[in-house]
Amino acid sequence: MIRNLRVITFLLLLFLSKAAAAQEIIDTPIEHFIVEPKIYKPKVYILVTGRILGVNLEDLKGAVITNLCTAEKASTDSHGVYHILAAKGDSLGFEFPKYSKNTEAVKAPNDPMNIIMIKRTADNLPAVHSSSDLRKAKSADDELYRILEKDAKLEEKWKY
Repeated sequence: MIRNLRVITFLLLLFLSKAAAAQEIIDTPIEHFIVEPKIYKPKVYILVTGRILGVNLEDLKGAVITNLCTAEKASTDSHGVYHILAAKGDSLGFEFPKYSKNTEAVKAPNDPMNIIMIKRTADNLPAVHSSSDLRKAKSADDELYRILEKDAKLEEKWKY
């Protein structure tokens, strides 16, 4: 009888402790668990247009343009002009044989994205190179690009 009484007492205490723990959980405010829902705006895709020129400011026919967010591809026509669907913030990849790959973000889809493809010296550095060599190569590449971009504007290459 005493043994049964001990078992019943143990079970009763066990039940009460679980009930107390459950009551503590119930009484705990859960405000800190509430998260504001994020509102996602769907992307608005429009036709992005641009022109791709080579290092001699020649039209690059057949250059491949890839929207890296949607994997959609397009290529340039005989005048180096392309059209591809993209939204603001999408990244476009530009490829043409013998030139370095280029990646640009779509900032304003209504503005033309004109690109000059160059063979970057920074891409051809040896596997082991110093940071100053990389800095010099990038600086030379940037300077070449600025000169070509200025020449393209002067020659009105961006008008198509």
